[in-house]
Amino acid sequence: MIEVKNLNLSFGEEGRRNQVLFDVSLQVKQGEIFGLVGESGSGKTTVLKCLAGLFNHWQGELTIDGQPLAHRIDRARCRQVQMVFQDPYGSLHPRHTLGDILEEPLQIQGIGQRQQRVVAMLDKVGLNRAWQTRYPHQLSGGQRQRVAIAR
Repeated sequence: MIEVKNLNLSFGEEGRRNQVLFDVSLQVKQGEIFGLVGESGSGKTTVLKCLAGLFNHWQGELTIDGQPLAHRIDRARCRQVQMVFQDPYGSLHPRHTLGDILEEPLQIQGIGQRQQRVVAMLDKVGLNRAWQTRYPHQLSGGQRQRVAIAR
């Protein structure tokens, strides 16, 4: 479960602060589909960047599965929270195959059985196992999103 309680965030110097998040609270339960909707500039992405650890000067409570999130990024957070952009084409190396793209974070984290895990992740996100040899430009936007989720 993801829980955000009284999240506040501001930018700027003392006396000239611009508060961009005001007491944001939300809860997303395991298996629940949640849509964060709002006008442009309303803070949707900013809330998610706080959860992902991209902003560390927020105030409030952020928890995942009951564990409070620290203000700094650590390996555990990187494994728990990742951004998936509408079309993540720019985050996928154009000269790497899907297999390479999915294997790289496993290698960085020192996780074994990488080939089996790559196949399992492709299955989990509904992509054909044989697509390990495909390149990002050979996929639709939705398929690229699923690669980003699998990664």
